[in-house]
Amino acid sequence: MSDFLLLGGIALCILSVIYAVIQLMRVQPPRAAVIMLILGIVAMFAGAYLSPQPFTVEEIPAAWSRLTGGGGV
Repeated sequence: MSDFLLLGGIALCILSVIYAVIQLMRVQPPRAAVIMLILGIVAMFAGAYLSPQPFTVEEIPAAWSRLTGGGGV
C-alpha cells in the first residue's frame, strides 16, 4: 500500500506542475494544479508513514520495482 501511495503522490506532483503551466498559459489561476500538488504531497507523506522502514530516495526505484515485479533492487 505504501508503494502505491508513494508513486501515486509523485505522479500527482509531476502532473500538477504540467497542469499549472497549461493553466497559466490559458491565463487561468492554477487552482486545480495546487489541489493536485497538495494531494500528491499528502499521498507521499502517507506512504512514508505507512512504510515499515525509513523513507529514503532509494525507496522510489525500489517501490517501482516491487510494483512492476521487475528484478534488481
